[in-house]
Amino acid sequence: MTLFLAMDPLEFLLRYTVIAGIVCAVIGTAICMMAKRITMAKRQQVEIDRKDRLYVGLQCVGLFFILLGMILIALPVEATLFRG
Repeated sequence: MTLFLAMDPLEFLLRYTVIAGIVCAVIGTAICMMAKRITMAKRQQVEIDRKDRLYVGLQCVGLFFILLGMILIALPVEATLFRG
């Protein structure tokens, strides 16, 4: 199998930081996609304003989780933690 950045792709995907990063990115994506429905349920309204503080806050939290996931995928943290 061809090497990706001097590492086997399966070995890359099985690193703890990559798995945690993918989970964080998926949680962030889910929060961003569900932000409107969560806001509608909380406010008990059919339509919400795009400038609603809860809606914007959920979008920001979701984007933070996506960014955190991308950083975890990119950083080789376990090389510094487990190998000295």
